[in-house]
Amino acid sequence: MAEQPPRIISRKRALVCLGMNTLGLPGLGTIMAGRPIGYVQAAVMCLGFFLTVGFMMWYLGSSVGSFNRFMLTGIPEDPTVHYAPWLWVLWLGLALSIIAWTWALISSLVILRQTPPDPPRIQ
Repeated sequence: MAEQPPRIISRKRALVCLGMNTLGLPGLGTIMAGRPIGYVQAAVMCLGFFLTVGFMMWYLGSSVGSFNRFMLTGIPEDPTVHYAPWLWVLWLGLALSIIAWTWALISSLVILRQTPPDPPRIQ
């Protein structure tokens, strides 16, 4: 299947795509501009988001568990033993989110640069 050239969109729509990519879901603005690579950007962002949130839930669960054990036994324990082996999940999730956001921002700027300027209005 031959690759199709990207559609020409208006300047206003390109700005909306930029807003969606930077303030909404990275990749969604690229999809709105008709570029299928936006699906990959959105998937990378979702993966990074879920890894980060998953680690946060694990961290909060282990911290609450440590506190409960302290309240029941009175013996303090180091809470880092529960989440320290999983810190790589946090860093990977944050890195994927930053990569997806930066990639979507660059895609938005390319889309914006490729749009023709709006013709001047006659009043």
